[in-house]
Amino acid sequence: MKPRPGPAGLCVGMVVYDRSYDMVGVVDDFVGPLVHLSRPTGLTWQSRWASVRQGTPYEHRQLQAIAALHRLRHKGLPGETR
Repeated sequence: MKPRPGPAGLCVGMVVYDRSYDMVGVVDDFVGPLVHLSRPTGLTWQSRWASVRQGTPYEHRQLQAIAALHRLRHKGLPGETR
């Protein structure tokens, strides 16, 4: 299945940097002028697509490191499935 293209060359599943919130995230959806973003920690937010740009290789690694740290911190906690 091909990613659904959005404004400014963005597409769902793309790693992006949001200048408004100074955070790296993944594009989940587009609704009008807003892009819905998320991080591996479960944090979700909305931002105007004009303040979002494609992530650099460094920002891809940053997001992977956040995901690895989140998994490590939650390893073995009650309610987690392995």
